[in-house]
Amino acid sequence: MKQIVNANISYLIHLIGCALDNTIPEELPQDITWKDIYQLAKYHSINNVIFYSIEKLAKKPDEELYKKWMESRDKAIFKGITQLYERDSIIEKLTEAQIDICPLKGCIIKELYPSQDMRTMADLDILMDSNKGDVVKKVFKEMGYTLDHIDEEGHDVYKKKPVMNVEMHHYLVPLDILQKEILQYYKNVWEQLIQDKNNKNLYSMSKEDFYIYHIAHMIKHYKTGGTGIRSFMDIYIYKKHYNQLLDWKYIYQELDKMKIRELAVTFEKVVEAWFQDGIIDDEVEQVTTYVVTSGTYGTLERGHKVRMQNKLENSNNKLTYVIKRAFPNVKTMKKSYTILYKFPIVLPLCWIHRGIKAFIYKDKRKKIKIETDLIKKKKN
Repeated sequence: MKQIVNANISYLIHLIGCALDNTIPEELPQDITWKDIYQLAKYHSINNVIFYSIEKLAKKPDEELYKKWMESRDKAIFKGITQLYERDSIIEKLTEAQIDICPLKGCIIKELYPSQDMRTMADLDILMDSNKGDVVKKVFKEMGYTLDHIDEEGHDVYKKKPVMNVEMHHYLVPLDILQKEILQYYKNVWEQLIQDKNNKNLYSMSKEDFYIYHIAHMIKHYKTGGTGIRSFMDIYIYKKHYNQLLDWKYIYQELDKMKIRELAVTFEKVVEAWFQDGIIDDEVEQVTTYVVTSGTYGTLERGHKVRMQNKLENSNNKLTYVIKRAFPNVKTMKKSYTILYKFPIVLPLCWIHRGIKAFIYKDKRKKIKIETDLIKKKKN
């Protein structure tokens, strides 16, 4: 077993690798506990993956913890089957309604894993024709979904109990992404997609473009709040399936256009160190530490701080910034308050509601404190 950062992280990565390769792992080292491994895996939403390795061990965790691990695997199986069924139904209904769509990320890569439940998804991501929002809403309503909210990053979130959460994206990357080269690269994304031969409204990415987008999306998270272990698992699984088939010259050429090739190569280096025979150096250890402390999708504090710092730096002065943040215009508020599309006159009431939420919810209060501290540090 390789030693990366510390014993807990090393063994966690070892268990993940054994699960992905269907090999028998080493027994638990004496200097760590199952409880620590469980908590670390839970933080990254990969307890279900770890279970596939644990059940191969001679010395398993105590009965209570082993049961929790098994339950996480069973829940992942149920959720995974439901998501794949709903994915196919959604694709069928949306394309029948003549809406151009392209399933993204976990929707596709999930099926490359040894067992589909290993790749859990918080939501299904689908790119849609942004001009068909009203038709999309009607289709989802007929399927028993409700429009939960319109996210600031440019996607509509639909939900259906017990486990379905679908993000319908208007853009492939958010318009306020910090890496502007990525935004420019995907400006005309529909021109890069491949139309299905049997379904004119269904699109997909080439194998190379899928990998390129995975890296670009991963870097967006990495730079704004951190990205979790699952993103690196995806790289390993994808390359394991398609490495010999991919046009790597094209991939690196496109990554160069977005100025993200260097970080992409670093990510690949980390994957090789974790799951193959790659070298473990200071760079690998630094990235590993950052990733392991990021959780599944990065931390609230990191992400919000980076986004707000960028907005503050682009603002003329503090007073203007504070006014815009406290009282967003109607276009911005529509993303969270769909009632404004029909009744823009109630904008002041939405401001009040937004302000009340900011003090009621703990995560909102955290964001306000982060932003307040940044404003205090700004000179003008």
